[in-house]
Amino acid sequence: MNHLLDLAIALITSPRQALMEITNEEKLKEAFLIWIFVVFLLSLSLFQQGPGLVVQFLLMVLFMGAALLVHSAVIDYISGFWGGMGTARGITAGFMASSLPMAFSVFFTFLAVVGAGALSGIGSFVIWVWSFYLDVTAIGQNYRFRPGKSFLIALTPYILMVIFFIALMALGVAAAVEGIANMQDVQNLESVITQM
Repeated sequence: MNHLLDLAIALITSPRQALMEITNEEKLKEAFLIWIFVVFLLSLSLFQQGPGLVVQFLLMVLFMGAALLVHSAVIDYISGFWGGMGTARGITAGFMASSLPMAFSVFFTFLAVVGAGALSGIGSFVIWVWSFYLDVTAIGQNYRFRPGKSFLIALTPYILMVIFFIALMALGVAAAVEGIANMQDVQNLESVITQM
């Protein structure tokens, strides 16, 4: 337990050293305990009337776990493509540990409930930047990349997601235009039939 607390404090005070230890030694157990604690705090802060705290916690574990695994797989593939020397276990442990700043979002959720929405928004943005910085550091430590390359690799899944949604919207617009064009052909055909 002491080692886990030391790692959590090191993630705040010296994140590069902590993430080097977590990713290179593939400390999945310690990183999982940090991650599950963060998920528990998030489920407490987002708790609403309905299915209950346990069900909400299990749903968050399921969805956040799936997102974590997909994100780790994409980053591992992209990093391997660019010559990274790390492991999927290492980056998964790094990303789990990098979720630690999300634990502080409980305070900002409370501020939003109290009525300090502006402070809550600023705090949420700071937490997002801090988490992204830890993700970039985890990529750099696991795959032995420089910060610039780690930053670009960390951005790649988001860029791919934006490209995917733009392509999806373009296909939707093309299908709508094709549908409208076919409707005009059908209307022309109906007018020819009614004239006969």
